Amino acid sequence: MKTNILITTIGRRVTLTKIFKKELNRLGGKLIVSDHSPLAPALYQADGYYLTPRVDAPDYLATLLKICRTENIKVVIPLLEAAFPPLAEQRIRLEKAGVFLLLSDLAVIKTCQDKYKLYQYFENNQIPTPLTFLPGQGKVNQFPLLIKPRCGQGSQQVFKLNNQKEYDFFSTYIEEPIVQEYIEGTEFTIDTVSDLTGRLLAAVPRKRIEVRGGEVSKAVTVKEKRLIKWTKEIIEGMKMIGPANLQAIITPEDEIKFIELNPRFGGGVPLSYQAGVNYPEIIIRLINGEEVKPFLGEFQDGLAMLRYDRPLFKKIGVK
Repeated sequence: MKTNILITTIGRRVTLTKIFKKELNRLGGKLIVSDHSPLAPALYQADGYYLTPRVDAPDYLATLLKICRTENIKVVIPLLEAAFPPLAEQRIRLEKAGVFLLLSDLAVIKTCQDKYKLYQYFENNQIPTPLTFLPGQGKVNQFPLLIKPRCGQGSQQVFKLNNQKEYDFFSTYIEEPIVQEYIEGTEFTIDTVSDLTGRLLAAVPRKRIEVRGGEVSKAVTVKEKRLIKWTKEIIEGMKMIGPANLQAIITPEDEIKFIELNPRFGGGVPLSYQAGVNYPEIIIRLINGEEVKPFLGEFQDGLAMLRYDRPLFKKIGVK
């Protein structure tokens, strides 16, 4: 069970880092993290850390491979979506070095990252989702609408459009936007983890109570059986590998609409861990060839996560 894991572009994921360090240490392994900035607070919570080039730098992969050799890394888990396509394209090179990339296939990544392609996938597979179109596709005659980048992360540049004037402005202000039917209701994120064949092992719906800077700050777990059933169909249909998170809205009329699918850990995944899904142990067992049986719906219901800021003081010599 002794397995060392590298999580890349760790950023502010302090709680996630502490979880992985605790569980890996318990099982005889260690957690190494990396980021290009020495100001990433989660760097200083792991068993070790490395500063790397940016993910778009030509020597980024070579740097990761060097870290993996030095630290005897068996699994790499990337967090930044910009790194997903280039890393997925180099999966074979990583595997030849004895490193498993815990990330879905490139085709899946491209579908998830392109919100219009994801909408088309949902539509073609009869998955309920808001009507979505590209600016210029037909006449707009109903407001409000929602506009956001076709490819984006962290809820950045998402705007509600109340009239034609706002539509005309934001459709040119945002680079490559999509426009969605505006859906009122309660937002949910379903944290998932799948085995290496794409079979769903766990799914934890959590109601988003408060979001700050695109990341959930207050949430509560909810045993919503319909969400879990749909999640199994969607995740296994896409053949997701490892962690993912699915976003949905339940309308006042009790209709479910799925809006996003991300092939990575969500910002609120510490809540799902605390509710009973031991991600580090599951990942280690899968990598070591053990069978992990699905345990859908087996988590603590009604558990709330209330995040707060905490300062970290560290002498790092940055001018």
